[in-house]
Amino acid sequence: MDAFLCEQAYREIRALSLLPGKKKPAGLLLGHLRGPRIFIERIWPTEEGFRQAAEYLWEMEKALGCPIVGFFAYLPSRRYLQAILKPFACGKILVEIRPERGNSFSLKCSLIDFSHAFKLFPCPLQIESRGKK
Repeated sequence: MDAFLCEQAYREIRALSLLPGKKKPAGLLLGHLRGPRIFIERIWPTEEGFRQAAEYLWEMEKALGCPIVGFFAYLPSRRYLQAILKPFACGKILVEIRPERGNSFSLKCSLIDFSHAFKLFPCPLQIESRGKK
């Protein structure tokens, strides 16, 4: 399994990274699954303390009109990871955003799966190039 970050979602992540302060929002990744690839089309920032209960996430998915394919977070804390590593998240991805020099950042993608416990497994991430579809 791998993930493909569409240009629009990349732009949205970039815009959030420009917000002042060290505390950046986490949120939901929206898109679809086609074969063994997860397509990330949009992001939806959430507030701190966002409820991760499956029922609430199903409601969010209906309201947004697009499947939740994962989660994103800037330097996620252990507490955040414990909150998302639940049955609803199984088969979805987590994109960790790591600030670098200036306004740049790097992305680390992991697949959320279950093997005796919920765990994060490396997942290749391809980013859409400008002008190419």
